[in-house]
Amino acid sequence: MNLPTQFNQLSRVLFWLFNGSLLLIVYLGFLPFLAPAIIADAIAGKVPLNFLIPFVGLVGVPTTCTAIGAIPKQKRSISLFHLFYGVEAPLLILCLARFFWLRDLTPFTTLLLASGLLGTLAFTHWLLSARGSNSSNANWWHLAGQTVMLAIALYLLTISAFYAVPFISFILVILIILLYLFPLGILTIGFGTLPIGMAIAYLLAWKQNLKQLANRHGNFLVGGFIVAVLAGWLGILIAVAHQPQHQAFALLQTPPQTEQARQALVQKSEAIRRGLLNAYLAKYRYPWFESDRHIYDIYRNTFAFSDRSAQILQNLYSALTAPFAYQGTEADEAKAAELYAQFFDTPIMRGELAAIQKALQSTFNRGEAKAGLLDINEERVWLAQQEITVNPQGNWADVELYEVYRNQTLDQEEILYYFSLPESAVVTGVWLGETRDRAKRYVFQIAPRGAAQEIYNNEVSRRVDPALLEQVGPHQYRLRAFPIPPLGQGEMHLWLTYKVLKQDAGWALPELLERRNIFWTAKTKRIVDGKIVGAGDRWLPATLRAKNAQAVSHEVVLPDGDRVLAKPFASSYRLPQNQRFAIILDGSYSMNRHRQETVETFRWLKDNVLKHNQADLYLTATKPAQPKRLDGLPEFAANQTTFYGTLQPKEMLEQFLALRGDRAYDAILILTDSGSYELTQDSKSVLQMPAPLWLVHLGGLQPAYDDATLQAIQDSGGGVATQVQEVVRRLGTQPSLGESAINLVDGYAWFLQKTSEPPSPVEGFSPIAARQWIAHLSRTTKPDDVRELDAIHAIAKQYEIVTSYSSAIVLVNARQQEALRQAEQRSDRFQREIEDQQLPSPSSLNTVSAVPEPAEWLLMIAGAICLWFVYQRQRQRGCNNA
Repeated sequence: MNLPTQFNQLSRVLFWLFNGSLLLIVYLGFLPFLAPAIIADAIAGKVPLNFLIPFVGLVGVPTTCTAIGAIPKQKRSISLFHLFYGVEAPLLILCLARFFWLRDLTPFTTLLLASGLLGTLAFTHWLLSARGSNSSNANWWHLAGQTVMLAIALYLLTISAFYAVPFISFILVILIILLYLFPLGILTIGFGTLPIGMAIAYLLAWKQNLKQLANRHGNFLVGGFIVAVLAGWLGILIAVAHQPQHQAFALLQTPPQTEQARQALVQKSEAIRRGLLNAYLAKYRYPWFESDRHIYDIYRNTFAFSDRSAQILQNLYSALTAPFAYQGTEADEAKAAELYAQFFDTPIMRGELAAIQKALQSTFNRGEAKAGLLDINEERVWLAQQEITVNPQGNWADVELYEVYRNQTLDQEEILYYFSLPESAVVTGVWLGETRDRAKRYVFQIAPRGAAQEIYNNEVSRRVDPALLEQVGPHQYRLRAFPIPPLGQGEMHLWLTYKVLKQDAGWALPELLERRNIFWTAKTKRIVDGKIVGAGDRWLPATLRAKNAQAVSHEVVLPDGDRVLAKPFASSYRLPQNQRFAIILDGSYSMNRHRQETVETFRWLKDNVLKHNQADLYLTATKPAQPKRLDGLPEFAANQTTFYGTLQPKEMLEQFLALRGDRAYDAILILTDSGSYELTQDSKSVLQMPAPLWLVHLGGLQPAYDDATLQAIQDSGGGVATQVQEVVRRLGTQPSLGESAINLVDGYAWFLQKTSEPPSPVEGFSPIAARQWIAHLSRTTKPDDVRELDAIHAIAKQYEIVTSYSSAIVLVNARQQEALRQAEQRSDRFQREIEDQQLPSPSSLNTVSAVPEPAEWLLMIAGAICLWFVYQRQRQRGCNNA
């Protein structure tokens, strides 16, 4: 495998020029600008291994090959030509393609990269152990690797040929430009020679290895082996190049009309999931779309080829590169997200969190990776300190949560918590501060929920400080604060207070339902009642231990002459007797995860409730399927139910009302899961329920409800729970308390009585009682009567508490106060919009600017100066030696 002397000399010169330029750029530009962020993310576990290895290879391959090339020729067994084109070139192309071009790998690109790596290793081993013409060390694996690598090299050469004519046509202009960017000019020329150099190197090696094996095993056997290797390798490549979105779109094109059709689709849910995910991540998995026509444009517009000739070239190019092109349109991303939500009953950004996270991690632009990753995993703001202070007042307590936030990014950030508290607890305030000095903190005010949300969102868009605390469910709250100052520019301090009744387990703390942007580590400082405690994985412990305190009654006289009386409920809870229930079963796909819990719930109802009560079952369904009513709750097989599609509580209730007819019920129970708040549609119309409405969330509470659903729950005197046993026992016990009873919750019975006594002071236990009073008033309030809502809001404002109608907002200047004052006068001041209807969408690679950043221009200039300096030194040495 001897090469002409001139060819060896040319390859030697190009080897040193190419690697010198490459190392200059790698060590002066690549490592300083990209390495710190990548290494930091790798240590944090945010970089996939198959992305980290190419990063190491981009530095290690040219460095190692340069070191090997520096070994004297007499001691080096590999020529620079073979080292450059047979080893370094393919490894560099693999690393560059994986690092800069291919983001989230598909089965095809994974197999292609693996084939290139294994083929290069086989070639390298052959060079070191069996290159001699008389060597007997050549084996079948050498030949297989060289066959695959020769095919890859010829493929690259064919693709490069489409760009040869444009490159040669503008070679003079290119050379003039590259003279000013010398290192890049050398690299451009070097990379341009790689495909043909690789083809020559592997063709010569393949022919020699073929001859070695043929001498030992015969031409027929060797030829058959080559055909088998090529056929098998190409066959596997073609098989894995299939794109699954076509099948998914075809399966979901027509809604299933029968139960059997729905079951068939559910059985194919994995294929549907893969296809929809592939379409949603197309911009991450494929370098371009099949509609790309840049080859046609080049030859038609630049070189004035005929339309037919340019189209032929484009068709050839498209056929050759089809596995790298997404077979669809950019509109498929939105289509996939919509179909995924409709079929799987959850947003794709939630359902496919791990896959999307992996795709976002696979990018050399770490800033872009962080923006995407942290929208999902919410790890932008570090919880530096958390302090819990409990001030017991007998059998109730004032609780304060104080937190310190430190931004880990260079942008202003928002934090968000969804959390739940016991139903009897009441939130009494939220404050913001730039330091822990309480005298300088910004104070909250109680405002109508719609006005508060509007002002908060407007101020966030203005990048000005607000904070907002809202009640978004019977137990659920949403806390948002903005802005957490950028890294190194300060921190944010937040205080939250609430009042809570003592539970058997102690003092209940907020239970986290969801978090955004905020995270904590083992270094987070945790303090409880002045004592430092160990850090855990949870945001907060479930409860704090409480000293034994006798449960006593409380009474509060309200401004309108009503007395709210809270009595400890020591009696045992009862099961209902002679009542009739409507049980609505959520028929959406996400209930598949809770099938066993559903079976156990129905078993408990049959064993404990239906013996002395009646119930009808309403099976909800996604269109075009029709919902059903099963009278008397017969032997229903929950484990055989087909859960399909997506349904929101309002849709289930509409189906129930349509099927109910004139049947009367004592309570309505919806058996559902934690739901998907983002998929809810805004609606101002509130459904009027004929009986208390209870939502039983199997697997955990829903983080939030739209206002129409929340209003339907409150107006009917219902609630939410995670177990049907709690609901049924409350329904069975409360009627025995008498007509003056307004609630039975958290171990207390609440009564409302008329009195002539003067109102109680707005302090101590009064806010807890006011919360129960407001909950009672909401049952008779017309949701579209602003005057009635204003009256309820006035109570919340007087007692400074957060309710489902009144939110706590922190404002920091007079302009914000004036904007809030104006918003409070508008007729829609109590109307909130659904937050987060659209989760963050992956950005497109096409949005990356082709214009070099200032740092890249600096690198180019620095590289040119350094190479000019080296050249001048070498020239001076030559003159001195002469």
